[in-house]
Amino acid sequence: MRNIESNIWKFYFFQSFKHLSFFLPIIVLFWQKNGLSMTEIMILQSFFAIFIVLLEIPTGYFADIYGRRKSLVISVFFLFFGAIIYSLGVNFFFFLIAEFLWAFGNSLISGSDSALIYDSLKEVNREKEFKKIWGKSIFFLLVSMSLANVIGGVIGKINFRWTFLAMLPFLAILIPISASMIEPKRNKLIIKKSYLEELRAIIKYSFSKNKKLKWLLIYAGIAYSFNQAALWLYQPYFSLTGLNILQIGIVFASFQIIAAITAKFSYKIEKKLGEKFSLFLIILLIGVSYLLMGNFIYLFSFTFSFLHQFVRGFSKVVFTDYINKIIPSETRATILSLKNMTGKLIYALIIPFIGWFIDLYSLLNALVMLGIISLIIGSVVFIFFMKKSNLINSF
Repeated sequence: MRNIESNIWKFYFFQSFKHLSFFLPIIVLFWQKNGLSMTEIMILQSFFAIFIVLLEIPTGYFADIYGRRKSLVISVFFLFFGAIIYSLGVNFFFFLIAEFLWAFGNSLISGSDSALIYDSLKEVNREKEFKKIWGKSIFFLLVSMSLANVIGGVIGKINFRWTFLAMLPFLAILIPISASMIEPKRNKLIIKKSYLEELRAIIKYSFSKNKKLKWLLIYAGIAYSFNQAALWLYQPYFSLTGLNILQIGIVFASFQIIAAITAKFSYKIEKKLGEKFSLFLIILLIGVSYLLMGNFIYLFSFTFSFLHQFVRGFSKVVFTDYINKIIPSETRATILSLKNMTGKLIYALIIPFIGWFIDLYSLLNALVMLGIISLIIGSVVFIFFMKKSNLINSF
């Protein structure tokens, strides 16, 4: 018998172990110790975003053709060898190779994970529970990341490279766990065209034929990019407010907890708010958080950034669920990867502009600018989505 429901608890383990970022508290110091300037560090992250953009759709398509389980298994190998190369790396090019491997691994996971869980639930008529189960999986992911950040700080005091090596046993455990998952039944993608033609057809469906999906993908991309952009601004902002390095580390650990709790209970929040208010709340909180940070500087101003972490946990569940409801099973992983790619592309485009604006004016002016622009652009796209969803008159 197909114990398809076993995929759920196995996936909880997968989520808990795949991103144990022991290195996060010391990664910038690690790069600098190995001779990288801040410019090279930002270029490295730009390459990572570009790799993700280029790989998202092909890896999602791979998962739709050859199976989501296979995609997850292969992803672990890329993450494993990426961690090894980072632990041995001594210059920019070493780290660039490691970033490519991590980008490949993350792209193989992206879209495949939620597609596998959604279709597993659909097979046993439990797809209505997706928001609850997906939120719980994100809860496990973020709690484990929080613990890893604290432990990584301790390991990093001894040796920076050990923070990468500490990941290896957990990634190794994921190989048999992911291999034991069961591929859910679904409509097979019938390949009548070449890969590029098939891919072009899926993109055309997502951004041309299905107008509701188009604006939902764009809205999700804008929300992700503006929310994620804050990550690189937190440390200089917290320094302005008077926090020291240890206190900043604790605040970062609290980010994971807030996002985790939000993700776990997001299905209840969304149920109370409904689709339209849940979506508008996402862009509203992003903009308000930036505006508060840009206008108030005191020791506890870090609490304003908690709004971004609420959005981080809430939006992962809400967007994935809403998109799953309006896309076909046979192209689910590809379209979900398209969602992630859209966000990464917008993110890659705005990051250089933000850096230029900070250098030209100031961090605080940049925060205010981000708050205003995110609210304006997000609201415009939200209205277009509402119109295509025939919800505009009920808002």
